[in-house]
Amino acid sequence: MNISQVVVFTQCPEFRMLLEIECRGSGGVSPLIRDTYDEFNSLIVLLDKIDFLIIDEPEDSDLAKNLMSLLNQRKNSFKNIFFLVKKTISFDGAKVFLKKDLEKLIDEMKSIIQSGEKKTEGYISIPIDSLVHFKFLPFDLFVRISEEKFIKRIPAHEEIDDQTYTSFMQRGITELYFEKRFNRDFSMMLINTMINEVEKDYESLNEKLTASQNVFNTTQQIVSKLGFKPKIVEVCESVLNQIMTDVSGGRDAFAKFLDQLRSQSDLNINYRLMELTCFTATQILNEIDQGLDPQKVKRLIFASMFCDYSLTDLNQINIRSQEQLQKLPIQGQKLINEHALRASELILSYENAPLEAASIIKQHHGAPNGIGFPTEISPKILPLAKVFIVAQEVAYQILIQSYRPPIDILSDLKSKYIDTPLEDYFVLFVKSCRPS
Repeated sequence: MNISQVVVFTQCPEFRMLLEIECRGSGGVSPLIRDTYDEFNSLIVLLDKIDFLIIDEPEDSDLAKNLMSLLNQRKNSFKNIFFLVKKTISFDGAKVFLKKDLEKLIDEMKSIIQSGEKKTEGYISIPIDSLVHFKFLPFDLFVRISEEKFIKRIPAHEEIDDQTYTSFMQRGITELYFEKRFNRDFSMMLINTMINEVEKDYESLNEKLTASQNVFNTTQQIVSKLGFKPKIVEVCESVLNQIMTDVSGGRDAFAKFLDQLRSQSDLNINYRLMELTCFTATQILNEIDQGLDPQKVKRLIFASMFCDYSLTDLNQINIRSQEQLQKLPIQGQKLINEHALRASELILSYENAPLEAASIIKQHHGAPNGIGFPTEISPKILPLAKVFIVAQEVAYQILIQSYRPPIDILSDLKSKYIDTPLEDYFVLFVKSCRPS
């Protein structure tokens, strides 16, 4: 079974730890665990699909009743419901386990996962644009033509070039497939290749930008499917370290990089926005601290890389206000409304994320709860979140108006920040742009 969401209510630290270990080991996901009614209610209302909902009965009887009432209202949203209780109860569609039989609950969950895996044995998909990392692969690649039928399209060891990539994209084919037995080999090849690309010395900035974008795109795809796996983290950290080196290079390096990014129309807006946001945020931090604090820089780089990972279309990056959002279909509105919260949930599952990174991501459109685009920025959000919001908006406007001098763009933006909690940070960036 391909588990997308495991949601748990428990107030028991030991049970929480056990589930985190078992879910990662069996399904490769981190469960979303809550221990208060309000947080649990907010979470399940947001999620469209929950494969496993696990309720560990709390000691508070009123809280237990409220949970049962909530589940009765939304039980059709859950694929599998497990209860862990002191005394047997009846709940239509749920599997009930006594607390003394905890191991039975774990075994049942594993058996469901494993039975689902047997049905899907055979092939695994790979996004077409991941092929840019390889000249050839040591196994065949297939095109899927029906639910059960696959046809070989790229034989093992055949050279893969730009024409191969382009020909599939022109026909609307965005994924190829390989046999599941090669999954571990492919994963190791892909990750090691990406790390080498990040850490390679490039002769020109143009080559470096293109390679970095390819690694950024592929990393985002992997993370959105799998979360943070240990080897994926190595790629993320290689990218983050490279950006740390770039953004610490001073104003001359910033100006050079800015000119290059604005003129590189063949690089996608998501990658350019990520890089330029990091540079812009660094300029603001340098003015605040009269020098760079590496830990603050790292937090903002991390947030910039993962704040929009859950968006499914490159063009969604252009939705930046409630007015734009309301023109979309309901499902599109929901996805974009919740993307900051969903991204922060991912980062919370990664123990080695920089301090405050998840909170910065959740607040990166100005809403403390990570939902929507507020008309007024809350003064209660983190100072680094305010830096990030200004940096990303400045970077975005500079990129989409690349035909205009940046100083004119900043003049137009000024009115947006007057008398807001972001004004001081915008002023600091403008100050950083003046000649020393």
